[in-house]
Amino acid sequence: MLFAVAVSGAERPGRVVSINLCTDQLLLMLAAPEQIASVSHLALEANSSFMAVQAANYPVNHGKAEEILALKPDLILAGAYTDRPLIALLKKLGYRVEQLALSSSIEDVRHNIRLIARLIGREAEGRQMIQTMDQRLDRIKQLRPKVRPRGAFYQPNGYTSGRNTLQHAALELAGWENISAQEGVVGYGAIDMERLILARPVQLFTSSYSPGTYSRGQQMLEHPVLRRLTQGRAPIEVAYRYWICGGPMIADAVEILHRSLPR
Repeated sequence: MLFAVAVSGAERPGRVVSINLCTDQLLLMLAAPEQIASVSHLALEANSSFMAVQAANYPVNHGKAEEILALKPDLILAGAYTDRPLIALLKKLGYRVEQLALSSSIEDVRHNIRLIARLIGREAEGRQMIQTMDQRLDRIKQLRPKVRPRGAFYQPNGYTSGRNTLQHAALELAGWENISAQEGVVGYGAIDMERLILARPVQLFTSSYSPGTYSRGQQMLEHPVLRRLTQGRAPIEVAYRYWICGGPMIADAVEILHRSLPR
């Protein structure tokens, strides 16, 4: 995890460039409009960017050194896996580069909101964002059933979400028992059809990165045995943009999952 010191009004960066989808999201949510010099081109992709509409108001970059230098940034926001040679070059040239760690829990989301808020001198906005998110999550916690129905995220080719993922955190907060976690999956991995069937899910969930496609792998989601187990219910689509990056939009995902509990 990365930590930042508080930024005074005089030191508040006035030209912030984001070169990563996840830093795009929090920058667009927290910064004053005049602080944003550029966001990455990925911020415009509606399937993966929660802030695609807002991103259209700003110049975009493709993470190229020439583009970034021309923007004359006083702060560059990058991701944990942003191109290492690029990061090294920018730092060698004297630019301030801060990298955001991935989120795999709600506490990680809170941490990253606080971090970006401190870096851009918008601590009050960060505190308000966390408070609003936590209030929404707390409301759901009060309504969770005592007996949790069993569900799982099930993607094409059996890809699933176990412990230490935002999907797992969201399922538990919403009131579901995550079958994949119970089956020992940690992080993102695969669960075979037989194990899933034996676990007897009440409901399956999926997140399509590119809605509208249809592959052989996706046909697994329509297996007749799975449909019988879930009483004919198709997998519920929860948009990928809610958790490809950690942010307050995780509360939207938790609310969707909570509304899907059997009544």
